Amino acid sequence: MQHFRTISGEPPNGGVPPGTAFYPVPAPAQPAASPPPYCVHPWYAYADPRMFLPLQQAPPVPVPAPARWTPPGANLLGQPAPSFDGVEYLFPKDHTLFHVIWDRYMELDKPIDHPGFDARMFPSGLTVKDLIQRLGAPDDDDSKYGVTEVHELGDGRWTAGQTILLNSDYAKKTLRDIGWDETRGFSNKPVWIKVHTEQ
Repeated sequence: MQHFRTISGEPPNGGVPPGTAFYPVPAPAQPAASPPPYCVHPWYAYADPRMFLPLQQAPPVPVPAPARWTPPGANLLGQPAPSFDGVEYLFPKDHTLFHVIWDRYMELDKPIDHPGFDARMFPSGLTVKDLIQRLGAPDDDDSKYGVTEVHELGDGRWTAGQTILLNSDYAKKTLRDIGWDETRGFSNKPVWIKVHTEQ
């Protein structure tokens, strides 16, 4: 039996007998590639992939707490009111500024340039009796306690004004009633008083 060979030495027709139909066997299908986690346009093929990541949701902006209401009496001349065990003191509206001379031996008939004094503010609606007691007088109506208003004349000279004793009817009036109002120490001169313990 004679066998035919092609020039390359292989059997003709790939070794398939004559008259046999030849159907090429398709290659096995490859699984489809997973899509990328983000889509990149060809123009941005060399860009940083992080710029195509999905945006993260921004955290919510905190809502500020409502401002605590502060009453007008909570500060005096820009200073906050003191707090005692969580209880805040509210200042009165009007105050009078006093220069309280503590020198018991200050003689008004002799010149003195710098008398010893403390600057004190009292509510203008306070009674004179309360003022005297707040300055150290006892709670009883002892007549030897009181205050004397003094006026500066210049060149270290002073003169005595009105004297108000603790047990007098005048001491029942308010500071405002006797002229020691809220203008003293601010738009007018402060009130100079001398504390005394003897009539």
